[in-house]
Amino acid sequence: MYYLKVDFKAFVFLTLTFIIMTVIGTLTHELGHYAVAKYVGREASIHYQSVSHSDDALNDYLAGVYKKYAYEIKNNLDFPEKENYQIAIQKYQADKFWIALGGPLQTMLTGSIGLILLLVYQHKYITAHRVSPTGWALVFMALFWLRQVANLFVAGMLFLMKGQPTLRGDEIGLALHLDLNMWAIVMITGLLGLAVLLIVLKLLPKTILFTFLLSGLTGGLLGYYLWLVKYGQYIMP
Repeated sequence: MYYLKVDFKAFVFLTLTFIIMTVIGTLTHELGHYAVAKYVGREASIHYQSVSHSDDALNDYLAGVYKKYAYEIKNNLDFPEKENYQIAIQKYQADKFWIALGGPLQTMLTGSIGLILLLVYQHKYITAHRVSPTGWALVFMALFWLRQVANLFVAGMLFLMKGQPTLRGDEIGLALHLDLNMWAIVMITGLLGLAVLLIVLKLLPKTILFTFLLSGLTGGLLGYYLWLVKYGQYIMP
């Protein structure tokens, strides 16, 4: 069929773009964590796939009080520093929650802005046979939502293979913090991401769909391997 033909020039362009956007998407996601960490007053540094952050003064205070009143804390008894200690614990937990939220929120907000702009200006930048450079920019901006689809897919695969998904993911950690079912956030955002993908595919010219999907799979996997497995650790350790 005509629609199953691969446009080689478009395939190369889109594959390279997907590779680049995988790196950009990863770093801007981590930038979301970083920005919130700095906002709440923590020392923070951004790495190729994570953000490290700490509040030494708060950590030292909590450790000192716990060392002094470990028995009282474990048994929920009164002690001189109890009120201040509980306030500090609440701050520590709240900071961790907002920092964890910062990454997914940045990713989904960027994708949502891209989708809205794409829907508003679709007739200006997308025709039946062509997507303008600005149109492609909005398409890839909307596809920031693909991170949520990938998270749901990975969590599902880990569940099938190991009996449970990894507990390190932002969405699962946020759900557990909110006393929700561990699947709640990753499932909802993953399905929303899939809906965004279907909307984008519907807007693209049919003649480019197969090439776009093939390049997305190729570029996404290459981007993941090149940045998250092979070279990212050396460029931004």
